[in-house]
Amino acid sequence: MLEDEDSDRIEKICPICKKEASKRCSRCAMVYYCSVEHQQYDWKMHKATCHPFKICSNEQYGRFLVATRDIKAGEIILKESPLVHGPAQITGPVCVGCLQGLEEKKHQECERCGWPVCKRSCQDHPAHQAECKFTIARGSKISIQHFYVPHPTYQCLMPIRCLLLAESDPARWEALLKLESHEEERRGSEQWRNDREGVAKLIPRFFKCENKWDEDEILRVVGIIQVNGHEVPLTEPSSVAIYNMASMLEHSCRPNLSKSFTNRGEVVIWAPNAIRRGDRLSICYTDVMWTTGNRLEHLQQTKMFRCECERCNDPTEYETYFSALRCSGFQKDSKCRGYLLPVDKSQWTGEWKCLRCSKEVTGAAVGQILERARIDLEAMEKHREDHCNKYLKHYSKWLASNHQFMVDVKISLSQVIGGNNPEAIKKIPYDKLMNKIKICQDLIALFEKICPAEARAFGATRFELHAALAELGRRSTEANNPAAAAVQLEDSLYNATECIRMLLHEPSVLMESKICAQARVNANTLKALLGIKE
Repeated sequence: MLEDEDSDRIEKICPICKKEASKRCSRCAMVYYCSVEHQQYDWKMHKATCHPFKICSNEQYGRFLVATRDIKAGEIILKESPLVHGPAQITGPVCVGCLQGLEEKKHQECERCGWPVCKRSCQDHPAHQAECKFTIARGSKISIQHFYVPHPTYQCLMPIRCLLLAESDPARWEALLKLESHEEERRGSEQWRNDREGVAKLIPRFFKCENKWDEDEILRVVGIIQVNGHEVPLTEPSSVAIYNMASMLEHSCRPNLSKSFTNRGEVVIWAPNAIRRGDRLSICYTDVMWTTGNRLEHLQQTKMFRCECERCNDPTEYETYFSALRCSGFQKDSKCRGYLLPVDKSQWTGEWKCLRCSKEVTGAAVGQILERARIDLEAMEKHREDHCNKYLKHYSKWLASNHQFMVDVKISLSQVIGGNNPEAIKKIPYDKLMNKIKICQDLIALFEKICPAEARAFGATRFELHAALAELGRRSTEANNPAAAAVQLEDSLYNATECIRMLLHEPSVLMESKICAQARVNANTLKALLGIKE
């Protein structure tokens, strides 16, 4: 599709006829044509680079992507196959074909090389062929006798797949080498030392290929995997994939893009909300649902940089206090309603200070409370409503209501209340139903502030809110209050529609896809009740 050039743009040249052109490709806004015919003629060449963004670079950020036009909410901006896809470094044995986890006594072996597979056809998977030949050249088959986690041999498999691209697919190998490894920053760290012993030294010795790659080559590839690898949740355990263009997306703890995957392992990058032309495009390299201290530590350890995004530079996280503690929990008989946050926003293990009364608390005291809360959170049965309520009541003394741990429990509670089966919600008392609605509304308000592109969290919570509002509407109808019922059912339909929008791109193997499918069914039922025609 072509659109007329803005009047303030410089003159452009059609790539086909080299003549002056005034019509711009509407998808990428980067190429101009003199006619529709020449655009169609060029499409075979242009489609590979036709994206609504351009690649930029500077010394501070390296390569990054900038929107070349306004991007609409819901728009997919990138769909890309992996350069390489394989098991995670920390994993037990998985099938080298489909990457599904294996049981110790329920698996087969590749007839040629011995690597474990879940079924015979997986030994012929394209991703396994290069390493299969490489292993055969070793002179003896692989023999996986123990199912350790992490398994030492499996730590080498993804690096081997990358290294073998040099022979099997030179173009992908060249693209891989252009990605950042942070080798100098990693050198000497505990992780680097473990990788040197467990991967860089093991590969030449175990696979009898001492002269094929040197230690630095292997460590560089390991760095590329760790810095650029994306966790792919299509299998249990999750696998890891490296993508070329997606690796150029910069990090933000409040990103404007969401990431999903197809069943084939392609990454899908899309915009849950509208993005303006000229905005930088970002995803999150860590977990947006972690506190600032945890995010900073994880990024430093795994990606080798300190995050300076807007969210990390605001200790209050847009006044949500997602990482804050309550001052009153650290003072006996105190009625202070202030929040504790680090004195130095770059030192989350240092001293903390109340924003209201200025009382200071040691990092050790804060750490003790957080560790206890974390242990209790991991130990609790989140599927039990009474356990969730008990945790929230107990830790409300120390944790801000929007603290990560409290939010984690509230997400569980929003799903547990009336969520055992479709009929269960009809039986819960009115006060519990209203509590479910309030929890969902509060969570959505929080997500909109700290992570507006976190599609899975939005989608799942929107579904729970939709279900609760639909039940509220049903009760209003039975109480002969049609006006209230109409409003509640319309609100329920809106949330079902938003759930569908947020979970539309989830692969069928994930629960979120099943939630999306159910939301579609429910939305159609609500439209029929409300007399809304398609």
